[in-house]
Amino acid sequence: MSYEIFDPFEGAPDNVDVIEWLEGQGWSGFLAIGGDESPLRVESFRRTVDGRDEFLVDVWDVNQGSPYVKVDNFGDLMDLLARWAPAVQAAALVSAVDSLRSYGLDKDGVAELVGAKVAFGASDALPALQRHEQEQAAYRRQVAEQRKAARDAAARPSS
Repeated sequence: MSYEIFDPFEGAPDNVDVIEWLEGQGWSGFLAIGGDESPLRVESFRRTVDGRDEFLVDVWDVNQGSPYVKVDNFGDLMDLLARWAPAVQAAALVSAVDSLRSYGLDKDGVAELVGAKVAFGASDALPALQRHEQEQAAYRRQVAEQRKAARDAAARPSS
């Protein structure tokens, strides 16, 4: 496999729009592993130069990306993606397990979203989950107020 670190932004102005700049150089989005919300994502771009396809690959976590890697053919691109696929899968699995082990409710948590979809259907899941959280918080406040009132009443001297 032949590849090289490649800087497609050499000569780019500060604060350049990444996609616009890449498209201006003939690159277009090609294949990706992991979605925009994934904890780790591998993205590739393709362009044709002198009748031959070239590919760029970069790896992103939620905070930053890697240097771009340029490969000269589709086979090398597939090899590179195959090497990174297990890391993307592992990151997704660890993220899901961490979410499941969390003690609090998280509107983006795996268990909460699955439970809400099962209980309320996919289109109503998030609003129903948020309503449920609000109802539970109101109930906990009400119970706390009732307990406080009972303690206060018990602490008052009887006449």
